[in-house]
Amino acid sequence: MSAMIVVPKSRSCMFCSGNASTREDVWPTWLRKRFQSDDARVFAERRGASLGSWRPGNTGLRVKRVCALCNNGWMSGLENDAKPLVESILDDRLTCISPGAQSTLAIWSMKTAMVHEGVDSQDTWFYSQDERERLRTARMLPERTAVFIAKCVAQPHIYSAAKNHRTPARDGDIRAHVTTVAFGPVAFQVVTIRVPSVVPANVNVTYDVSAGPWETTLVQMWPVAQQSLAWPPKHGLEGDDGLYALTERLNPASLSRTIP
Repeated sequence: MSAMIVVPKSRSCMFCSGNASTREDVWPTWLRKRFQSDDARVFAERRGASLGSWRPGNTGLRVKRVCALCNNGWMSGLENDAKPLVESILDDRLTCISPGAQSTLAIWSMKTAMVHEGVDSQDTWFYSQDERERLRTARMLPERTAVFIAKCVAQPHIYSAAKNHRTPARDGDIRAHVTTVAFGPVAFQVVTIRVPSVVPANVNVTYDVSAGPWETTLVQMWPVAQQSLAWPPKHGLEGDDGLYALTERLNPASLSRTIP
């Protein structure tokens, strides 16, 4: 599959009220250009359905849901802030992640997850217009969001997957949205939990995950730690199986509410 996919345009920018007149790359061009080996491919799926696979050097997935002001303004600035951090990870130059770097990587990952939603029909989007606008205006992530980063081993591809989880109404009707994106030796995961509006803000939402050495595999970027975090972690995700395990890490049946 070599043709570029362009999702039909929407009238309004997904991050503001402007006209969605530009096409935004779901995977940044500067990142795709780093993956030129014969083995590298781009794989994408959403909600269990494959979007296809491509050669990363000459094609991409683009969505026409962003205005020129956002695309060339705050989004471009965020990309410029994140690029040297991501490249230092890809080049094995990073040894620790400062609180500022954690924040930048988390916000960049959140923006990427939101842009990925542009592939879907607008009425199925998980993140709200208010949440996207707060990311644009204040670099604020949605409530009950966690962002993680992991080291990948023997993984030359670009990969993305998004999954929705939901508990039955009798169990509180709690929802979760998980976006997993990998670029060769590094993977990012964004998890956002949504609860009914009647749930007080002081009620914590917890979830179990599948078995695995996650504490020594994942480094949490958000909420931001008050100290620098060591990189890389002790364990890495091995090949396709490791990425699949990360994608399936959240157990939707385990979502629960607890009062601190």
